[in-house]
Amino acid sequence: MSNPETQRPKRAPRKQAPIALISMGLMAAVLLTLVILCLVPGAGKSTKNPVIAFYGDEGNVPALSLRNTLHAAGFEYEFLSYGESLPDASDVVVAGVGADAVYVINEYKDDPHVIGFVLICPELNEDFMEGLSSLNPACDVAIFAGRDDADSVPQMGAARLIYERMSGDDTLFTPYVKRGGLFSSKVYFNNAQNRMLSLSAFKVNDASKLLFSPLFQNELAGYLSVTYIDESTREISFGRINSWFVFCWLAFMFAVVSLLLYISNMGLSESGNDPKKAPVSKWVFGVIGGVSIAVAIGIIATTFSETLNTSMPMILVLLPVLFMLTLFIINFKWIYAKEGKFIPSKKTLIPSVFMAVVIGLYAMLITALTMDLRVYAIRDAGLSSGLLTALLVVDITLATGLIYSSRKSSTAGEGAKNCFGNRIIFALMFLPSVAAFLFGLIPGNQGVFYAGLAGIAATGLPYLAVMPIVRHTDRSLVPGVLHGVVFVLVLAAAL
Repeated sequence: MSNPETQRPKRAPRKQAPIALISMGLMAAVLLTLVILCLVPGAGKSTKNPVIAFYGDEGNVPALSLRNTLHAAGFEYEFLSYGESLPDASDVVVAGVGADAVYVINEYKDDPHVIGFVLICPELNEDFMEGLSSLNPACDVAIFAGRDDADSVPQMGAARLIYERMSGDDTLFTPYVKRGGLFSSKVYFNNAQNRMLSLSAFKVNDASKLLFSPLFQNELAGYLSVTYIDESTREISFGRINSWFVFCWLAFMFAVVSLLLYISNMGLSESGNDPKKAPVSKWVFGVIGGVSIAVAIGIIATTFSETLNTSMPMILVLLPVLFMLTLFIINFKWIYAKEGKFIPSKKTLIPSVFMAVVIGLYAMLITALTMDLRVYAIRDAGLSSGLLTALLVVDITLATGLIYSSRKSSTAGEGAKNCFGNRIIFALMFLPSVAAFLFGLIPGNQGVFYAGLAGIAATGLPYLAVMPIVRHTDRSLVPGVLHGVVFVLVLAAAL
C-alpha cells in the first residue's frame, strides 16, 4: 500500500526577492521622502505673512526646519546683522539672539511695523536695559533661555533677571506652568500677559544652537501663533511641525538600513580589505604628532587671542587635507610604481557608481535638511565658492591617490597603507580635533568645542561615506570623488 504523503506533489519553493532589490526599493523610498521633506517647508509662503527678523546669529542655521516650523505658524523669517534695516513687511517680530539680544528692543521699539520682540538667551547689559519696564515697550516681549533652577537671586541667570526687570514679577515666588511632555519648559507670565519667560529643560551654552532644537522651534511657533493670532494668516499646525521632524529621523535611519542591506549582498574586495597592514612610517607619527602638539598649544592660546579663536574652526576642518597631503607624498611611489599593478574588474564599476551616487544624494539631502550650506566664515560669495571648488579638486586627487596606492600595496603583498588601509593612521588624524573637542567641553569653551566637533566631522564623515565602496569594490576614482563631495558638504555646513 502506497504512502499518500509520498504521492502528494511537492510545492515549488516560493521565490524570495533578492536583498539587493529590497535595498534598492528602500533607497528609492528614502530618496523620495528626503526630496519631499526638502520641498514641504516652502508650502505656506506668502507675502502677507508677518516676518520674524533674527538679529545676532552670524553662523549656520537650520534653514529648512525653521522655515517649515514658522510657515506652520503663518510666519516668514529673515536673518540680519545688527545695523541692517528691518524687512519690508507690515508686521515684524524682532528677535535678538545671544548676549546682545536686548539691544534690539531699544533699537526698534518705536518702529510702527514692529509688533513684538523675542529674546533668545540674552545677557544682562545695563546700557540696553535703561528705560525698559512692564510698560516700555508696550508690545509683547518673550524671553527663551536654558535651564535655570536657581533658588536665590545671586544664583539667577541673566534671562530671569531681565524678565523680572521687564515684568515686575519675582520668579522665586511666582508660580510657573510647564509646557511640553517629558522635556517640558518652565514658563512664566506676568499679570498683564505681555511678558513671557520660557526656561528649557536643558542647559543652553550657545544661543544660536538653540534654534536647532525641535522642542524650541515647536515652542516658538506656539508662542507666535497665540500671541499674534490677529496678524498671523493661519492657525498653527503642530502636526505639520512634529511630523516633519519625525519623518526626517525615520528617513535618516532607513537610509542607513538600506545601505547596510545593499552592502550585505556584496563580497569583500581583496585590495580594499587586506588584513595585513603595512608598517606606519615615522614621518606619519612625526607630522601628525607635531601638528597635534601645535594645535594643543593653539587651543590654549585661543583664550588670549580672539583672532586665533575665530580661526580655529577653519584650521581644524582643513587639517584632514594637510594629513592626506602628507600621506600622499609618503606613498607617492606606490601610485606610479610597477609593483602591485592591477586592473579593476568591470563588474564592480556599476555597483560602485550606484553606491557612490546614492550615498552622495543621501549626504546632500540630509545636510540640506539639517544645515544651512552658506559659508559664513568667508563673506565674499565668489571667494568662498572658489575655495570650496579648489578644495573639492584637491581632496578628490588626494583621496583617489591614497586609495589607489593602498590597493597596489595590498596587491604587491606589502599590506594596506595610509588612512584608507590602516585604521591606526586614521585614528591618529583625529587627535587634534579630539583635543579641541575635549578642551572645549571640560572648561566650557564653546568656540573651541564646536571647532573640535567640526574637525571630527570633516575627518570622519567623508571616510565613513567611502569605506563601503573601498571595502566592497576595487575602484579608486569613484570613492575618491565621493570623499571630495562629502568633505566639501561638511565644510559648507561647518563654516
